[in-house]
Amino acid sequence: MKLNKLFIGLAVCCLGLTACDVEPEVYTDIFVEDYYKTPEQFATLVAGAYGQLVGEYGYVYREGFWSLQEYTSDEVVVPTRGTDWFDAGVPIKMHTHTWEVDTRDINNGWSFVYGGVRKCNDVLKLITDLKGDDESEYDAVTKAGIAETKVLRAFYHYLALDTYGNASIDVGDGTVTQSTRQELFTWIESEILTNLPNLDRKVRYGSMTSSVAHTILAKLYLNAEIYTGAPRWQDALNECDSVIDGGYGYALNVDYFTAFKKDNVGNQEIIFPVVFDSKLAEGNMFHLMTLHYVHQQVYDFTTPTWNGPCTLKSFYDKYDNADKRKAQWFVGPIQKNGVTLKYSNATLENVDAIIVPEVTTIQDPTAANSFEGARFVKFEIEPGIAHHASSDFPIFRYADILLMKAEALMRLNGGTATPEAIALVNQLHEIRAGLTPYNATTLTLPELLNERGRELAWEGHRRQDQIRFGTFTSGSWEFMSPGESPNKIIFPIPQWVLDANPGVYTQNTGY
Repeated sequence: MKLNKLFIGLAVCCLGLTACDVEPEVYTDIFVEDYYKTPEQFATLVAGAYGQLVGEYGYVYREGFWSLQEYTSDEVVVPTRGTDWFDAGVPIKMHTHTWEVDTRDINNGWSFVYGGVRKCNDVLKLITDLKGDDESEYDAVTKAGIAETKVLRAFYHYLALDTYGNASIDVGDGTVTQSTRQELFTWIESEILTNLPNLDRKVRYGSMTSSVAHTILAKLYLNAEIYTGAPRWQDALNECDSVIDGGYGYALNVDYFTAFKKDNVGNQEIIFPVVFDSKLAEGNMFHLMTLHYVHQQVYDFTTPTWNGPCTLKSFYDKYDNADKRKAQWFVGPIQKNGVTLKYSNATLENVDAIIVPEVTTIQDPTAANSFEGARFVKFEIEPGIAHHASSDFPIFRYADILLMKAEALMRLNGGTATPEAIALVNQLHEIRAGLTPYNATTLTLPELLNERGRELAWEGHRRQDQIRFGTFTSGSWEFMSPGESPNKIIFPIPQWVLDANPGVYTQNTGY
């Protein structure tokens, strides 16, 4: 049913201490046909669907979608230090690939993904309510708003495809069915391609525009062999070229860390971010998660730091000491005003606070491992803040486009680096990171995986990359042995989803 008008500007004023009944006065009637006529107006309508990405339970939630991608990989570990971060054993289960159908982070990941899908469906229903059911009568702006919302919905489904495999396609009609990974892949691809012509070709920071759609397709095709059994390397390459040659203005920053500043809004390297603000759009808490307890004194945070996730020495050692990107990891003495701070706990008494790269144990009831593991400091640290930081989190970055194109070229060339692939990777490795340039001998596929890790650490790509390069279940890193989890390239359908939909879902193999 089409709504006739939106009422704006209701004002009811009661003065004095006694109750009063006043008829609401309508100052302005704005008819639907006079509103939602510009992309900016539509952005206010679609904003709710993007809202799923931010907040405590959003894209980078330490107990949800982000932890599925990172805690399970070779670049993040969450040691239990005393009782801190034990969390019923969940971080250990995620790192050692011993999770179960009711493990917390797997439950939260599903809720995040399909919560985003539902918000998109709510927006699409509202557009229909406002504009009517006859899409042939829609103007160009309405079509663009629908396309943007549908591609965002496809993005959330892509996250479900990657993590849960045989999941559900939810178009808001109230039906719940399970689709195979192939069916989900085909639907996502079709949904993006169908709506791409109506997307805004201008770069609108934080919005699903055409460049973002091409990036999602590039990711979809890059991993197609994992998702469907059929490689799509040329298609992945073509989609990367659509971003590179599309006139969008993306470029690498001269300084690697520019993309991670607290004021990184609109940065030329960020294709699609989670838009954070320390007060208005919360959810970026990397500073609390990773920094040691005494770092609170260094930065005068108004809330304690948590001394949690860090990286493994084997991953830290992938960086040459001359690599400028190695500065995204903190090791060494924790100092304030040039003086190394002291720390005490039940085991350590007034010792110098010095972070070391090696993590000797994933669980230490004495908390003697308090200083183990290089800490993640890629995002600019803002002194004096509380729980949340303002740096936007780049889901997709232009550097990744260059690396994806290089990989596609190498895969099409039997795994050997072409001159073009070498030139692409050297834009990051040589020109920006300051390292010896690659050549056809040194740029192998395993080395490309290492380079992706160094460039994209903790940005939510590592699990996917390790699966594609064959190291996720066959590789070996601290506290993880090869061959222990051959079925773990997708997560189980959460038990609560099975229970809520009896007879609908078949559990993924191995669970």
